[in-house]
Amino acid sequence: MELKDYQNKAMTTCMESSYNFMYMLSGLTAEVGEINDKVAKGIRKGYIKINDNGIEVDSPDDFIGEVAKEISDVMWFVAGLSKVMGYDLEEIGRINLKKLASRKE
Repeated sequence: MELKDYQNKAMTTCMESSYNFMYMLSGLTAEVGEINDKVAKGIRKGYIKINDNGIEVDSPDDFIGEVAKEISDVMWFVAGLSKVMGYDLEEIGRINLKKLASRKE
């Protein structure tokens, strides 16, 4: 699936009252916070260990699957925020790759 296609399909689920900059920005930060909350709880409960290679997960639940669902919510809000700002995700991707290339130089 192309990013532009994803964005167009995803935005068919957006309510008119939600199609604005502040809702999209607030929703995006809330979803990122939900990922962080899941990780923090996992650390507190001891089934997530932080090491030099990243994280080690020994969860009784489907932790990785649950985080993937939250990441998909982040993607929806990134698509929405981009759209209300007049960009499609293909453009956002190109902007990011250009920025990354300039940092690498």
